[in-house]
Amino acid sequence: MLTLKYVAGRTLSSVILASAVVLLGNVGVAGASSGPTIASAGSTLASVGTWSSCPEPLAGAQYQAPGESQPTVALTFDDGPGASTAAIVRILQSFNVRASFFNIGINEVSDPTDVVAEARDGFTLNDHSWTHPALTSLSSSGEWSQIAAVASEQRALVGSSPCGLRPPYGAYDATTLADARAQSMSLWMWNVDTEDWKAQGSGTAYWVQRIVSLAESEGGSQLHPLVLLHNQVIPMPATLAALPLIIRYFEARHYHFVDLLGRSAPLNACPSLGGGFAHAATLATSARVWSAGEGITSPSRQYTLRQFANGALAVVADSGVTWSTPTTRHPGARSRVLPSGYLVVQSRDGRIVWQSATGHRGDHLALGDDGSLLLESGGHVWWRVNAAATSLKAGEVLHSGWSLETANGECRLYVSPAGHLLLQSAAYGTLWTSPGVARSHSSLVLDPRGDLVLVSPEGAPTWASESGGRATQLTLDPVGRAYVANSLGHWEWSTP
Repeated sequence: MLTLKYVAGRTLSSVILASAVVLLGNVGVAGASSGPTIASAGSTLASVGTWSSCPEPLAGAQYQAPGESQPTVALTFDDGPGASTAAIVRILQSFNVRASFFNIGINEVSDPTDVVAEARDGFTLNDHSWTHPALTSLSSSGEWSQIAAVASEQRALVGSSPCGLRPPYGAYDATTLADARAQSMSLWMWNVDTEDWKAQGSGTAYWVQRIVSLAESEGGSQLHPLVLLHNQVIPMPATLAALPLIIRYFEARHYHFVDLLGRSAPLNACPSLGGGFAHAATLATSARVWSAGEGITSPSRQYTLRQFANGALAVVADSGVTWSTPTTRHPGARSRVLPSGYLVVQSRDGRIVWQSATGHRGDHLALGDDGSLLLESGGHVWWRVNAAATSLKAGEVLHSGWSLETANGECRLYVSPAGHLLLQSAAYGTLWTSPGVARSHSSLVLDPRGDLVLVSPEGAPTWASESGGRATQLTLDPVGRAYVANSLGHWEWSTP
């Protein structure tokens, strides 16, 4: 087995796309080509363009919400996690709007549960320094440490690095900008200041109205308001009361709520709308009969529908069986689409031992690149099974053009032919793209140490994630986030 050495001294023990790994040759396994091989044991990840999962940092300090011609608004919360974090999250969830949190390191240590909840509920987490000093008053090393310590703590808690920095008190200089960029963070300021911190824990009508008034008067005249709110250690009753009013104000004026990565998809970015992704498919008609070992393969070769000798008809991928008929006690069975349009499994004597729930005369069977198995005719789908792979285990590979999907088929993690790793929503578009320079026809491997690595056909790594522990599998969650978890369910890495 070949070994890649990490820049930081860790070894990538299982970018195991070597000749010994024949992914697609065994019975019941889809596909037709083996993966790339590692160029040499002396290769290093120093050649990887980036270890970060954040996009290229924006130049200079940012004073408005991400957006172009359409009105956008970004709600941001400083100083957390705090006493009102859970309540803030519940309000945001009730309106299904995105927001961004700028957390303080020592508060994350004191309240890790809320940090994990923010991430798992689909919010963007950012850096607000370790102890909230004026960064410009510190030495170069002191400023760097204040920023880097938060990033390290966040990775340990939720697997993702902060992609944004907001300097305490808005105090920054050229060194702050350089430090942020070197740690793959954009520097975010604000153009709407609600001054909610001045309420000092009061929840009186005066403070609620003052916060709302400032949000409306400063934000309503701007195309891309970037709203500063707070999530302090003390309770924030005025902020909690004002927040729904602020959201309704911008909703009524048709603003799109975005996080600081520019994503406007709602928190449930993978809704079950039934659309799914456009995909190619391999078709079969009622003229086809499959005996043991026979079947059809999807155009990308990620999935195979195969008749097994034990009687089961199954969809299989590299990770194993993703769907199967309950007919394993009928050795020698065959399968076909009947002229009536039903997909059936028939015993040796011709008895139907399983059939699809519905069918229609003239149906053909289609096995899609998205893992869908369906009966369709005249543009109408009469029967459908989602047999897509939903996770990637340590040591497994996604080849170019292959994907993982959520159970409902509405979000996917896709290795594009151009070589990028894309997290996509069928309803809301691309949610995340792996940064750095891509190489076409790259493959994705999950190393047991927790790192995802994109590897070119020549065996050169082009991007790697930042992970810390031993990984079990890569999965997608319903809010539109990809994460690598260990055997205890802890996230070792996640998309921002």
